[in-house]
Amino acid sequence: MDYKAPIPSKDYKVLIRCFTYNQEKYIEDALKGFVRQKTNFPYCALVVDDCSTDRTAEIIKKYEGEYPDIIKGIYLPVNMYGNPQKMEIIKPWEDRAQYIAMCEGDDYWIDDYKLQRQVDFLDSHPEYMLHFHNAIVRYQNLELPDHLISHFKTGDFTTSMLFEKWQLPFASIMIRRSLMETPFFIGFRKKHTGSFTFFIIASCLGKVFGLAECLSVYRKNNGGVSNGMSVSYCEQILYDFAKAANDKESIKYRKNATTTTLALYMPQLLMGDREAKDLYKVAYNIDKWIPVKAFFRMLYRMPINFLRNVIRH
Repeated sequence: MDYKAPIPSKDYKVLIRCFTYNQEKYIEDALKGFVRQKTNFPYCALVVDDCSTDRTAEIIKKYEGEYPDIIKGIYLPVNMYGNPQKMEIIKPWEDRAQYIAMCEGDDYWIDDYKLQRQVDFLDSHPEYMLHFHNAIVRYQNLELPDHLISHFKTGDFTTSMLFEKWQLPFASIMIRRSLMETPFFIGFRKKHTGSFTFFIIASCLGKVFGLAECLSVYRKNNGGVSNGMSVSYCEQILYDFAKAANDKESIKYRKNATTTTLALYMPQLLMGDREAKDLYKVAYNIDKWIPVKAFFRMLYRMPINFLRNVIRH
């Protein structure tokens, strides 16, 4: 692809990294959250439009014109979803920042001091590699009430704790840019992608802090990529993450979690359900004893579930 992206002209304390595609209904909320930030340091939002076919690019250009010191647009001439070259395009911007904040185009921030609060913490705690906070889940196209994306207490998070709370808000992340230059990060990201990898890598190389307060909104809708992931795929990828992190507690936790999941699917497996069969294969490949443990766990829970149904009726 013959495309020359704009390059940064100065250093920034924080670079906000935002990827978007066909999100004209939502992108303005994200942009408003960026320009409303109150900080005592320079920051910018690099908004990468992945060749949208709706008005997303038009809206970004409008904000870029109104807030030229903050909003920096990159407008890709072809869609580069999943193309690693896209990361090379934004690398010159990342190299000019001390911290990287994340926010996808359909999520948005609801605290005007979000960046300042995270920078203040990381500046005064050099041993921490990543800071994140809680978020509100807001459903689009579905009549469901808002709720917390995860329930946790403010404090430090080990690698195994991150796996226990693996549904963590991507739009809450702030990481040290130096983390992205380490051999561990480079090697890990070559094999494993996804927002959760940032949490894992940071916890392996330093400390991670989680703030229970909600500073952003995570939109969930029928068209989300995560909504289409099968149970078997989720179990496999999470175990792969734990194994790559080489954390014994995380591996132990994931094996137990897969056992619990398979136990719940055991009745469907016995009836020949395809998804249950796929889950069985994944579980067996992880540890051949998981299906056995899952079967006995199902038998153990059957009387309990029976009694619950009797009490309810």
